[in-house]
Amino acid sequence: MLIEARNQTCDAVVIADRSAHVRETLRRVLAQTQADCRVYEAANFREALRSVRSSGARLVLLDVELAMNQPAARLRRIIDGFPGLRVVVLLNEDLPEYRRAIADRWGYPCVGKEHAESELPEALIAGPMTQSASHA
Repeated sequence: MLIEARNQTCDAVVIADRSAHVRETLRRVLAQTQADCRVYEAANFREALRSVRSSGARLVLLDVELAMNQPAARLRRIIDGFPGLRVVVLLNEDLPEYRRAIADRWGYPCVGKEHAESELPEALIAGPMTQSASHA
């Protein structure tokens, strides 16, 4: 069943985080849980968009600070321009109020960077959220 979830969950993913250490940690977690997944890395939002366009990725692991540097409406328009694209926001400080704020602002699931090894696999298997429906 995990193999089925792997195949359905991830064909290509973009890890967008300023920290090379965080990107490497997430790459390792993906290698353990998503064996056939192609992983692309981006150190900023522009690189992330370029990688999504060129790779056809359907999942972006997006550093909260990269997300917060974009006006909410602009980020929503950009993401909605890629039908089927899922976003999981990576939190530096994993606090319930931050998770609520991200959910209220964009409707994206969150993963605490310090808990990525335990939370990321569950977030990937959870399947796509109906992001556009909640923020149309």
